[in-house]
Amino acid sequence: MSNSKIFKKVDEDIAKYGWHVLSVACEDSPSFSYTVGFEQTLSHPEIIMSGLGTELMHHLLNDIGELIKNGSSFKNGDLSNEVVKGFPVKFIEVKDSALSEYLRVAKAHYDNKGFRALQCVWPDKDGVFQTASNQDQEVLGKCI
Repeated sequence: MSNSKIFKKVDEDIAKYGWHVLSVACEDSPSFSYTVGFEQTLSHPEIIMSGLGTELMHHLLNDIGELIKNGSSFKNGDLSNEVVKGFPVKFIEVKDSALSEYLRVAKAHYDNKGFRALQCVWPDKDGVFQTASNQDQEVLGKCI
């Protein structure tokens, strides 16, 4: 799909739903998905996830969008059991350097005016939130 078609689809989805979810499948590192439009329509930071299947992340990001639309709000360091029932996730602030590298379509959409982003990270099987990237999940901020 050409860049112009991608940006057209992003704009159409934001107008229709309030946001767009973009997924990037990777072979050498964890795949990731993120929102474009939360900042514009919900006055909430964009959300990015990594390391799960892109279809699952797409679904979870839409669920997060619905939570925000219905009054929830997430900020750096927040834990939530609402995203995945009975399974906590943590929201961490995404470093500015990662915005350009990972959220390129969002960066272009906001025309480099600046936007906020949080990463929704999930714990390992022992319930520990990782503090650095590994083969399962990129960490784009500092887990606190």
